[in-house]
Amino acid sequence: MAKRLMNSATFLTWLENAAIRFLISSPRIGFVAVKQMNTPLTFVARSTDDTMQADFDFEVEPASMQLERLFHAPAHGEY
Repeated sequence: MAKRLMNSATFLTWLENAAIRFLISSPRIGFVAVKQMNTPLTFVARSTDDTMQADFDFEVEPASMQLERLFHAPAHGEY
């Protein structure tokens, strides 16, 4: 069995972190993603045994581009 690398999510309790460790130790689970309510903070635990690992390294769009897209978006009811 390969070594699993995982840190604890700081926004979870010890019991919730233990549940994630328990889930990721299963040979049938490749990764577990946990998102904190009302925030963009996400914790992802991946198994090193998974040969089809998904790539979560993507570039986040800069805030200035997000604001520009929102500014140019039509208002409610406009086309």
